Amino acid sequence: MPTQRFSLLVAYAVVLTCGGAALPPASPPITPDVTLQEKYFPPIPPPTEFDTTAERSDQRRLMVGDCPERCRPGPMAWIQPRAAAALWSEAHRDSGEVIARLISDGRYPKFKLQDRHGRPDTVYWAIVKRGGQAVSIFRSTTPGTPDVTTPTEVIPHGQGFFRGVSLARFIWSDRDYMAWGTCDGGACCKSPGAVTR
Repeated sequence: MPTQRFSLLVAYAVVLTCGGAALPPASPPITPDVTLQEKYFPPIPPPTEFDTTAERSDQRRLMVGDCPERCRPGPMAWIQPRAAAALWSEAHRDSGEVIARLISDGRYPKFKLQDRHGRPDTVYWAIVKRGGQAVSIFRSTTPGTPDVTTPTEVIPHGQGFFRGVSLARFIWSDRDYMAWGTCDGGACCKSPGAVTR
């Protein structure tokens, strides 16, 4: 009987150890402290972790002005998903992860994209849980630019919905664009960005 109990304990330990193997090895540990740190921003992944294919990312000229009546074409922008996002669990997402990057050739304040005088600006979009709510944080690579933290709508689809494929898009919402992207294997996240009026 003691041998059988020992075998069960070993089997249980193996399941617990191997159960997290699907997460990327560079993932931060999931701790309650992450949700309490107001200034926390997850580590910025290397460029190779973003999917730049046309089918999974989005490229468009963002509209600016007093929309919808008086819109005009603004900067050319790209949004590219983090390739691993479709493999994450909800708990992994809530521990804080960059889910996409935005690149623009001009200024678009809602997402903190800056005018870098002919050079493109890059902003990283992270999802972090704060006060029990998922929020979006947009961090520009332009020095001295403060982060923008905005509400996030998490839309659950069911684990495995994205079949391992991450997507990101700019979506129109009455007056301007919102950011939309895969934020775990069973959900997408949508953020309006900063209020600019």
